[in-house]
Amino acid sequence: MKITTLEKIGVVVRDLDRALEQHARCLDTTVWTTNDLTADRLSAMVSYGRRSAGSYRTAFGRTPYDPQGPGPMGGAPRAVPFELVQPTGGETPFQEFLLSRGEGIGYLTVRAEGADEAAIAAHFAALGIPAAHSHVVDGEVRRTFWDTRAALGGYLLEVLPAAYLPTGDTRRLDGAALRGGRRALPMQGINHFGVVVEDTMATLEQYRRVLGIERFAVKAWQTEPGRLDNPYYRELSPVEHGYLTAQGFTGDFGFEIIQCTYGPSHYNREFTDQRGPGIHHLFPYLTTDAGDWAATVESLTALGAPLCMGSDLRGGASEYGYFDTFDRLGGFLIEGVHRRFPAEDRYMAPDWEVDFSTLAEKD
Repeated sequence: MKITTLEKIGVVVRDLDRALEQHARCLDTTVWTTNDLTADRLSAMVSYGRRSAGSYRTAFGRTPYDPQGPGPMGGAPRAVPFELVQPTGGETPFQEFLLSRGEGIGYLTVRAEGADEAAIAAHFAALGIPAAHSHVVDGEVRRTFWDTRAALGGYLLEVLPAAYLPTGDTRRLDGAALRGGRRALPMQGINHFGVVVEDTMATLEQYRRVLGIERFAVKAWQTEPGRLDNPYYRELSPVEHGYLTAQGFTGDFGFEIIQCTYGPSHYNREFTDQRGPGIHHLFPYLTTDAGDWAATVESLTALGAPLCMGSDLRGGASEYGYFDTFDRLGGFLIEGVHRRFPAEDRYMAPDWEVDFSTLAEKD
């Protein structure tokens, strides 16, 4: 099964109304399709093989983007699709996530072009991955969330055979007024999701089996010249820390699989130490304009989302930083990168590449 398109980033929140305001304020997502999915609208609900019942509120919206501007890491610009979900009772995967882990990205909805529901079910059955939950909305639309948490790192997958446009009431917010004239974070599209796991190399095999990703670039980032040139984490500057990453892509987005190796960082102290593996951040913004970067940092700081971790990279050729949107947008950070000048080849190359097409025996 080959994943082609990201349809939704599923963010579980405590208060949908507050989350909508914060997304409009920080990301300028101002038009939302909302639904109050009460128990009478949900049927055939099954959790872990048991009949269950529950309810939730939901809102779907897309970030604006400049069609003439840059896309993520040189790709075409595109909207970033969010589904915000507030559980309101009963047993649903949203309620379980919120009560056991807090707010955060609980699932990704993706499209597998050319695969019908039976083929999708057969794919997960062959991998021994059951459905954590399924239900039918308004007697028409079935939602199934596959239990990929152990395999992929703390989140569920909802896989669609074709594009699906949510229906419901339209809610509009005034993002400019909520920002008080400040700029929103420029969103260019999703380059990758940062997933923090216990073991990067062991997890890559699961991304091959579940999502069909066969190639990964592996890089160790640690406090030393040419890697993390001057890293900081909150008040620790510089900080001694390191992490092992592997990046791979499927369709129009990718994943960065991250394993902490030593030292304090947001990855461990404020994420995995509190909730275990999961989607820690998304990367939608890169600029080569120093003024643009400075204006974005200044505005997001004023909006309550300053940089909380980052570093100069690759001999000062770039800088990365995480905007602290965790408590505002719903349990995740947003990464930005300022690329200053081309890096030397010795700093750009991965430490090694993983290519699963070279497997001696493939299942």
